[in-house]
Amino acid sequence: MDPSDLRAELAERLANSTPIDAETFNAACFMLSRALEGLEFSTPEAAPLVRRLLRVAGRVVIDTAAADSSSDVWPDTREMALQWIDEALKALGYEARPV
Repeated sequence: MDPSDLRAELAERLANSTPIDAETFNAACFMLSRALEGLEFSTPEAAPLVRRLLRVAGRVVIDTAAADSSSDVWPDTREMALQWIDEALKALGYEARPV
């Protein structure tokens, strides 16, 4: 999909007064993660971390809050989210681990 189409469609969905659905939330996270390319960060390591966190948030919402989502996918979604967060943290010299 053309990013300009996504922006227009997303703006239209966000402009009305109805609550946003999981697909709209996911699209917003995707669009925001792409928009990071145009920002200058004072710390270059911040951009990949924010991009990954936005994509994790979008994926978790689409897997667990979509109309047809099932609680059966939660273990896999949780594992994926933790893996992606861990990969982002490793680039910063940290790791996510169980308490």
